[in-house]
Amino acid sequence: MNEIFRDVEYEILKEGKKFEIKGIEYDSRKIKEDFIFVAMAGNTVDGHNFIQKAIDSGAKIIITEKNINILEYKNADDVSFVLVKNIRKKLGIIASNYYGYPQNKIKIIGITGTNGKTTSSFILENILEKTARIGTTGNRILDEEFETVNTTPESLELIKLIDKSVKKGADYFIMEVSSHALEIGRVDMLKFDSAIFTNLTQDHLDFHKTMENYFNAKKKIFSMLRNDKNNGKGIINIDDEHGAKIYSEKNKDNYISVSIKNEEADILGDILNYTNNGMKVKINLKNYFKKINSHFKDKDEEYEEEYKFEIGLVGEYNLYNVLGCVASALSFGIKMNDIIKKLETMPAVPGRFETIKNNMEARIVVDFAHTDDGLLNVGKTLKQITDNQVITIFGAGGDRDHEKRPKMAKAAIQFSDYIILTSDNPRTENPINILANIEKGLIDEKYPFDKYLIISDRERAIKHGIKLLKKGDSLLIAGKGHENYQIIGTQKIHFDDRETVRKILEEENNI
Repeated sequence: MNEIFRDVEYEILKEGKKFEIKGIEYDSRKIKEDFIFVAMAGNTVDGHNFIQKAIDSGAKIIITEKNINILEYKNADDVSFVLVKNIRKKLGIIASNYYGYPQNKIKIIGITGTNGKTTSSFILENILEKTARIGTTGNRILDEEFETVNTTPESLELIKLIDKSVKKGADYFIMEVSSHALEIGRVDMLKFDSAIFTNLTQDHLDFHKTMENYFNAKKKIFSMLRNDKNNGKGIINIDDEHGAKIYSEKNKDNYISVSIKNEEADILGDILNYTNNGMKVKINLKNYFKKINSHFKDKDEEYEEEYKFEIGLVGEYNLYNVLGCVASALSFGIKMNDIIKKLETMPAVPGRFETIKNNMEARIVVDFAHTDDGLLNVGKTLKQITDNQVITIFGAGGDRDHEKRPKMAKAAIQFSDYIILTSDNPRTENPINILANIEKGLIDEKYPFDKYLIISDRERAIKHGIKLLKKGDSLLIAGKGHENYQIIGTQKIHFDDRETVRKILEEENNI
């Protein structure tokens, strides 16, 4: 038992019978004979209420973070009780001890930032080979895909996924790292071989309270870079003011800077022009090869300072994602020409500037953008490639940061000719109140915007938006992207923007 708790402060409240541990879970429904049950206090459910159920299911060790009355539990003579304070922060170490630190047997890439995490993870898994990926849109280990609950899973689930990835033969573990995970300690047991910072704009202040707290949570990832003979590399977008601050604070030898504005950046990118299928870009590596150690450079390949190629992505925000992923791949010794080949043939990212085919001679785009910055980035790009009007449909999530709602409206004004406000995931909030909060950004006293409509029902809103489309117009449906559900009250109801668009187009014979 002591081995499981190595490097963790703990107190044995009661020592039971010795046994061979068969598994470890914090969900009492998954407990089997000879398992460890971790009783954690969550936001809605307290695991301590399920200790008896875990014992009845065969748990032989109960880890608790409260001083409980052991005598109240039945059939617990052979059961050990161990007190570990703040168990959520320690669970990753306990899990690592049990699974034999699988994170040290695979290269781990963490991507953090407000926007761009999912797209970056898709780009990287297309560049690299033998990968596992976890994040917002689900988890995948080589060819096996399955759903996820959180962007970054609980530490126990994370270690299980890494262990499974190692056993299946994956070389790289690509993960989106949320600010929540960094703040509450879900990833404390990891060391990153590569950590990418995309950007930071207002989001999740319902949890972090201030932008300073949000920023401090995000930058924790750079204190978790692997620091041995294979030093981990931090990859930072220095055009973002928060990224520039991180870059200025640390040892730049362990960092690779990317930019589309700063010619002193290690990797510099530029959009040459937009094409029918995406955009043609230029990437300059002159400063990168000046900076890096010679062992990163393959002597058999003639490296060029500048590379030009076409990708099936659009917008400056996506160029930043590409630059971060190129930097990460280069740091692993992948050749630039091989990187480009993969980028040129990369499939579309689900729910990220995803275009829905139609015969209306108009562009319909579904995107996950759910912050003011994300909405502005997508919208400005769409405006650039639209001949006539841009119609925008969006809402905001319920039970989340209220302050960003009018900011999203102000962002939408900057590129939209017409706006339809609708429900996103209202959760337990009244949708009308959410829409009223957003509307405040449209009826600013100095610059009122009156070309808008409020349609709470999302399907009706999309139908109306499609009805307004004329030749040369674009329709942006933002906020949900890849999601195939709406959360109304406490229920998840099937709803997919892309399915809904195709159904409406089919009904109108426009597909």
